[in-house]
Amino acid sequence: MAYHEPLGDGTYRPSRRTLLKSVVGVGLATGVAASWASAQPGDRQRWAVDTDNAVASSPTVVDETVFVGSGDGNIYALDAATGDTQWTAETGGYVYASPTVADGTVFIGSDDGSLYALDAATGDQQWTFDTGDSVGSSPTVVDGTVFVGSNDASIYAVDAATGDQQWAVDTGDHVTSSPTVVDETVFVGSDDGTLYALAAATGDSQWTVETDRKIESSPTVADGTVFVGGWEQLHAIDAATGDEQWRVDATVVSSPTVADGTVFVTGAGGLLYALSAATGDREWAFETKSSLHSSPTVADETVFFESLRKVYAVDAATGAQQWSLPIGGRSSPTVVDGTLFVGSDDTHIYALRAGVEGSSTGSRVRLGTLGHHGDRRVV
Repeated sequence: MAYHEPLGDGTYRPSRRTLLKSVVGVGLATGVAASWASAQPGDRQRWAVDTDNAVASSPTVVDETVFVGSGDGNIYALDAATGDTQWTAETGGYVYASPTVADGTVFIGSDDGSLYALDAATGDQQWTFDTGDSVGSSPTVVDGTVFVGSNDASIYAVDAATGDQQWAVDTGDHVTSSPTVVDETVFVGSDDGTLYALAAATGDSQWTVETDRKIESSPTVADGTVFVGGWEQLHAIDAATGDEQWRVDATVVSSPTVADGTVFVTGAGGLLYALSAATGDREWAFETKSSLHSSPTVADETVFFESLRKVYAVDAATGAQQWSLPIGGRSSPTVVDGTLFVGSDDTHIYALRAGVEGSSTGSRVRLGTLGHHGDRRVV
């Protein structure tokens, strides 16, 4: 197992894979000032929809419809091309969670303690499943089962068709981490500081990894490795055994994504990191001077993410900024056919010209966790 020095020390060397224009670290200039381009939202904005509260939920785009929650307690279905409202559905609390769409049904949790199943075409409620506390965890749907965490300290498996509980596992503390399911195993973190690997069919424990601090980050899996952040470290763990492969010191509340052998993750100190998935070695870092809670997404060799002050587009190979806009918040963006969809603390949901032609890729999108695009089929 490899251990790396803290990510924020600002004293690294560029990898052989990437020649950077500058060293980037906490308190250091990025060295890419010449490439910085900031514009008003209108220069890239396709449309914006105002809600009555901050939008921390991450958009999911399926069949040319944007599904997203808001702090006003509503779930919105918006036309991806125009922003026109197709329907809204009211819950009893703030909606932090991001929706998942599977076989024409939208699954999403609310601060009112319920998991909702809604008809994707109409917004009509199909069923609700009540937990004992708020549901900030974003559901994942695999093989006819919805997996979701709750602040009542439990991880639930719920029948996607009926809303009946299949099993529940008590972790002892809040579960805001969103489950990821790979090879019939559920990977999810808890505020008790433990990463759990559970059998998807039964909830039986396959292994656990204890960390020093709570895990709010949602794990992602690529090439047999689980990547997950905690309040003190980012971990790479063998998905089959639970053995730690490497770790680096960083405060990570966002969820990593892996693309082309690189882990992209944001740290609470205001840095976006690119790390070797194999070794944890740092390839580059990009400084925002603002707190980061958003999870990055990758499209056409560009990394997109949101800070509390701006939305950024950064070159995936070098870390050079391509553009930024003064739109800030905690929502994780999704890119579909050249349009970036993201929520904001200013109460709006935005559709922006991303400057690329493609759509989000990477492990988080492939696994359908925490905002994505494409219908997750229930089989």
